[in-house]
Amino acid sequence: MIKYSEIELREMISNLRLWKVNNTLTDRTEIELTKYELLLENHLNNKYKEIDEWLDKLINKNGITKY
Repeated sequence: MIKYSEIELREMISNLRLWKVNNTLTDRTEIELTKYELLLENHLNNKYKEIDEWLDKLINKNGITKY
């Protein structure tokens, strides 16, 4: 499976959405759009999960901090 960066995914989604507004997408391109949207969502969820885990480790190490 190809790994895309967040920027690449955003660009591909943007391009497909623009195409969708001006034209009709084929079933295949509609599937591609959905696939890229899901990949981006998964990427963002993992990105924030890593940050949350890092913050949890920091809080456990240093005690509770006030935000």
